[in-house]
Amino acid sequence: MDPTPDPARLPPRRLWGLLALGLLFTVVWFGTIGHRALFQTDEGRYAEIAREMVQSGNWLTPRLDGFKYFEKPALQYWATALSFTVFGEHTWSARLYSVVTGWLTVLLIGFTALRLWGPRAGWCAACVALSSLYLVIMAHFNTLDIGVTFWMTLNLAAFLLAQSEPDRIPRRRAYMYVSWVASALAVMSKGLIGVVLPGTVLLLYVLIQRDVRILKRLHYYGGVVLFVLVGTPWFFWVTLRNPEFFHYFFIYQHFDRYLDNTAHRPGPLWYFFPILLLGVLPWVREAAIVIRKGFRKPRVDPEGRVDAVWLLWLYAVFIFLFFSFSSSKLPSYILPVMPAFALLIGLARGLD
Repeated sequence: MDPTPDPARLPPRRLWGLLALGLLFTVVWFGTIGHRALFQTDEGRYAEIAREMVQSGNWLTPRLDGFKYFEKPALQYWATALSFTVFGEHTWSARLYSVVTGWLTVLLIGFTALRLWGPRAGWCAACVALSSLYLVIMAHFNTLDIGVTFWMTLNLAAFLLAQSEPDRIPRRRAYMYVSWVASALAVMSKGLIGVVLPGTVLLLYVLIQRDVRILKRLHYYGGVVLFVLVGTPWFFWVTLRNPEFFHYFFIYQHFDRYLDNTAHRPGPLWYFFPILLLGVLPWVREAAIVIRKGFRKPRVDPEGRVDAVWLLWLYAVFIFLFFSFSSSKLPSYILPVMPAFALLIGLARGLD
């Protein structure tokens, strides 16, 4: 049975109440984005790169103070440059992409939980995300992390929804195509982590589950075509115009920074534990229960449905450990694990 409630069947008072609450949430979420100056150095840096794109008309090669800037891909620069073009150069328009993707992340968390586990879980998961201070605060800064978090969450959510109904082939195909496109846009947001981290989690799940049926339901042909069309043209053209880009971006920014302290951002192995603790406030107790209950084998479904709860747990734990072992650390790196925790905590609260 499809757990999604039909809005037409909701009592009018409840429907109007939900719409009013959603409007209030939207107004509060967007209402303060221009009330403070851009925070240095990240917010100012990413706004300036977008401003120079608009000023120069060169949207291919990112530049900062006239110098080539190849640390990250161009998606967020393009989005901010478009915001400047449409709305003018303002503090709020510099943050607009981050605020919109953060807002969509909260809605996506609620929608995914609703589709997987029903209305109560969807409501609880959205409330958990909306009350998680770390996610909310990061969504109101002009940095790249909330953007890549949204696209990685969309990739994960579409995959879970596709594999929860493997017998509905047209719906499964549509969700998987969304997953492939979201993965490409995650790569365009912050690089290879957008595909390497989710891909590794999937392979680990298959190995532990000892069930390759999921791998046969990824719709590779159309999916790979979509991924290539969305995620590779900019990398090809920017490398063609700037031959130094390939080594600097793919080798130095990904491998050298992970393996060596070339970025001078070291941190101990436990660096992210206090950040995670702060990140799940005020749901620390529920997060601890979710983590403890995750130490089990995934359930085997006769029809090959994915164990969504265990996959979410594996996703959060693996990404957290991946960045914990990195030689370069920043507090925002583990932001992509927060939606997974919001889904798991929302489910647990929805079952109370």
